[in-house]
Amino acid sequence: MVACAVFFAASAAFAPASLSVGGSVRHASRCTVNVNMADDGHHALSRPLLGALCAALIGLSPALAVSGGGKDYSGMSIEEQDFSGKNLAGKEFRGIRGANAIFKKTNLASTSFFKADLTGADLTGADLTGASLEEAGLDGVNLQDAVLANAYLTRTIADAKSIKWADFSEAVMPTLTQKALCGREDAEGTNPKTGVDTRESLMCP
Repeated sequence: MVACAVFFAASAAFAPASLSVGGSVRHASRCTVNVNMADDGHHALSRPLLGALCAALIGLSPALAVSGGGKDYSGMSIEEQDFSGKNLAGKEFRGIRGANAIFKKTNLASTSFFKADLTGADLTGADLTGASLEEAGLDGVNLQDAVLANAYLTRTIADAKSIKWADFSEAVMPTLTQKALCGREDAEGTNPKTGVDTRESLMCP
């Protein structure tokens, strides 16, 4: 009988400590194979075969090496892809190239878009509760009806095309950014999902 134990050394890309958010991308970087010999001193699998197995595991795409299982999109190109209505809660989108991607009414709670390029993306009605959009490229992004409660935001949120009817309750962002959002004409209305007033969620005067 053969027992093969595979161990992965994980590395994580984190946002700045002051605005860090849970969830890390795990990359396979080392593989160790332990073989328990049978009583007769032989094993069923040859060392070359075990080595090939180990190499194959190391070669797994980061998309399959995410904490908790499931697909991780970090570093991928998803330009113009349509994810409307999907449940992608907790997934990683760090550093993606996602220009003009569509996330209409998508569940993106607790996701990370750290340093992602979302230029022109449509997040109308998306649930971004607890999501990280730190340093993400948000030029031209549509956030109408979106829920960004407890989200982690930086100055790039001000580049969004629309924040009409968005809910920013308890979102973490720089003070200057909060003031800039309050000064926008489209910082108005009530979020249709949470019933929260946009200006009140931003604590505008």
